[in-house]
Amino acid sequence: MYGYRVLWMLLFLSLALAAPDFGRWYPFVQAQGLAQEHGRVLMVYFHSPHCPYCDQMNTFVLSDPDVSRLLEGRFVVASVGTETPEGQELSRRFRVPGTPTFVFLVHRKGTWEEVGRFFGSRPRAQFLAELRQMCAKGGVCE
Repeated sequence: MYGYRVLWMLLFLSLALAAPDFGRWYPFVQAQGLAQEHGRVLMVYFHSPHCPYCDQMNTFVLSDPDVSRLLEGRFVVASVGTETPEGQELSRRFRVPGTPTFVFLVHRKGTWEEVGRFFGSRPRAQFLAELRQMCAKGGVCE
C-alpha cells in the first residue's frame, strides 16, 4: 500500500514539474519556445532598472491580480532588460523607442508576427483593455 502512495506521489510531482509556470517571466528565447509550443501570445516586456515608468508599471499594474491572471491564462511573458547585451540587440531588432515597451507576437505559418505594441506607462484599466485586444488579435481569447 505504501508503495502505491509513493508511486502516485512521484507521478504527480513529475507532472507538476513538467508543466510550465505561465505566472513567471522568462528570458526571450525560452519564452518564445513556450509561446510557440503552447499556442500563446508572446508579450516581450522591455524595461530598464533606471526607468521610473517601468517601476510604475511593475508596482501598480503588472502586480495587479487581474492583470496577472490574464497574463498567466493567455500569454507567455519575456522579460528583457535593455541594459544587457542581449537586451540591446533585441531592442534594436524590435525597434524599441524606450522603456517600458511591450511587443506582442504570435507564431503563425512558421514565422513570428507582431500583432501590436505599446510604449510607456499606463493605468491598470487601460493596460487590461489593451491586453484583451492583443489576446483577441493573437487569436487566443474566447
